[in-house]
Amino acid sequence: MKDALATVEPSLKFGSNSDRSLHLISEIHSMKIQFLLLSAPLFFVGCDATKSSNDAGQPAPDWSYYGEDIPEGAATFAVKDAAEMIAESGSAVGIFEAEIVQSCQTMGCWMTVKGTEDEAVRVFMKDHAFFVPKDSVQGKKSYFYGEAFYDTISVDLQKHLLEDAGATAAEIEAVTVPVYELAFEAAGVMIADVPEGAPMAGDE
Repeated sequence: MKDALATVEPSLKFGSNSDRSLHLISEIHSMKIQFLLLSAPLFFVGCDATKSSNDAGQPAPDWSYYGEDIPEGAATFAVKDAAEMIAESGSAVGIFEAEIVQSCQTMGCWMTVKGTEDEAVRVFMKDHAFFVPKDSVQGKKSYFYGEAFYDTISVDLQKHLLEDAGATAAEIEAVTVPVYELAFEAAGVMIADVPEGAPMAGDE
């Protein structure tokens, strides 16, 4: 395109025939219009491609569901906010979002999630009515519907939970006093991107 304009513009500058000059001006004008019309679709295609890439972002999570259906429209909170909610209103009920740290390796009847300052907080499956995978969910994003509460965990229960977590004999024997801590009871759980074949209670 630049070469074509280069050969036309000298003739226009040095030509002596006014008719020829007008003709050349018309040709240049026509060529510039054609160039703009051809460039416009490429410009918009480029913009669309960028927009499509931005809109796509990360692939949507593949959710797995356990227990009761999580109610639509219920308020959603971060696990780390539960303690403050209890202090202010006396209860903390809703949908809680958290990253899973570990799950019970025996049955999948509880899981620990990241709380304040990444401290592990335990989530019990309500009434042992359902279970989550016993493994392969570490680091996965989760939502669970339930209630937060404070409770005293006896020495025997602490040891039992440590056994479920695969702790060493030394770690289990080191427990000597009850602890008062925050925990959750979940009626329903959803976990992102659980790998196919993740072990469940009853699997051989």
